[in-house]
Amino acid sequence: MPADLDTAKYVSFVTYKKDGSPVATPVWVVPFEGGYAFTTDPNAFKVKRLRNDARATLTVCNMRGAIAEGATVHIGAAVVLNESDAQRVDALIRKKYSIGHRMLGVMSVLKKIAGKGSTAGDAAIKVTLS
Repeated sequence: MPADLDTAKYVSFVTYKKDGSPVATPVWVVPFEGGYAFTTDPNAFKVKRLRNDARATLTVCNMRGAIAEGATVHIGAAVVLNESDAQRVDALIRKKYSIGHRMLGVMSVLKKIAGKGSTAGDAAIKVTLS
């Protein structure tokens, strides 16, 4: 398991549209069962893109998704995890990103109360590196 991903605060997660163009999203990531995982909204476009193409890359980035020159790009395949695994990933994320997770949790609850959809931790994605 790459040390840069193990210690990263943010990772650029890249998935691919049907036309093959890449879409990058900065995410929090934790080591999980031989790969790296993060939580997401089950209706997020990254989840929909994975249904068409499992290819994914992970690269250490900052909170805005900017990647440092020379950063290693890790290639792999991604899958959407089942509900029980998503809960386990959420617990790991909660432990690693305690304060940020609490802030995100408050925003997600407000979003749910306002009828704007599900919360960010309802699904999880795992990337297994090649």
